[in-house]
Amino acid sequence: MSKSDKEVVSARIDYIDVWRFLAVVMVIQSHVFVYSGLKVAFLAPYLDQLDRLGELGVLVFFVISGFVICSGLIAEKKRTGSICLSAFYLRRFYRIIPPLWLYLSSLLLLNAAGVIKISLKQALTSAAFLCNMPFPDGCSWFAGHTWTLAYEEQFYLVFPLLMLFVPLINNSLRFALAIAGMTIIAVLLNRAGHLLIGEYFMYFIFLLIGCCSALLPEEIIGRIRRMHVGVWLLVIALLLIAIGYVPDGLQRQVKVLCYPVLVLLMVLGTPTRFKAVALVFKNRQLCYLGRISYTVYLWQELVTGNYLGWLTFVNIAAVFAFAMISYRYIELPLQRKATLLSDDLKAAAVASFPA
Repeated sequence: MSKSDKEVVSARIDYIDVWRFLAVVMVIQSHVFVYSGLKVAFLAPYLDQLDRLGELGVLVFFVISGFVICSGLIAEKKRTGSICLSAFYLRRFYRIIPPLWLYLSSLLLLNAAGVIKISLKQALTSAAFLCNMPFPDGCSWFAGHTWTLAYEEQFYLVFPLLMLFVPLINNSLRFALAIAGMTIIAVLLNRAGHLLIGEYFMYFIFLLIGCCSALLPEEIIGRIRRMHVGVWLLVIALLLIAIGYVPDGLQRQVKVLCYPVLVLLMVLGTPTRFKAVALVFKNRQLCYLGRISYTVYLWQELVTGNYLGWLTFVNIAAVFAFAMISYRYIELPLQRKATLLSDDLKAAAVASFPA
């Protein structure tokens, strides 16, 4: 890889981190203004739109996740000729599980102290990545947001196997056609009233389109990166119009048909060569906030469900402060350990191949 290529990759990761931060802010605002009980008079007519904006934040996370993780897997396959599944799942474990278990353990302690209510069964459902399933008891408010993790981890349990053994996954055109087929199926399922299965297809489409973008030829991805700022702003405007004005009856179909491509273009097409855009998307502080967004996402649920009025914002600031500490002293050390163990597993896998 040339020096210029490395610079492009570095910048790309930077603005993806900022999008992670913006996505978690979208989620937080919907929890605060729609669900926490905080009453803001001038926002009252727009609660449905704010809720949709919160879901858009989740969809941004899904597209980013698909792109980043699949880019790494594709690079590994090109470099070594294969994917070390054990190394992938180990990295995924160290990245996702310890912060989640810390959060769930804290919830159970707060439940024992009478501060909140969550049952052991609900916490275990979340820990098993099953909160997207229609269990009668659910996962409680405090762990209910882990439905997003459930979709992701169920997806990543299977997708690396497809990359290894299904030729379809290694061709961006065939991959895109498969996504188009899934989109049609999702629309038909929703129209037929099979909403649970339809949602499965819909959320997986966002993860898949992120993966598909990692397979795009350099010429196409280069065009997306060079998107004119006016086109980029138009893409954002279309998403905001869909959030603000599409009727409830059509919203689910519009999400399936239009959102995946629009979100992909919005994120990957961020025109950081324009100064005004670069001021935000190359801002080091915002990039850092994006890197700690996973812990912020986990813990914001605790402080936006207590109906504490304006004190909620103080608690959200405390969540960000805690996330900085957690990132430095818990997550980063675990990620470094995962990298070392992953490298050992990859080396062992390569050594086991016949010469």
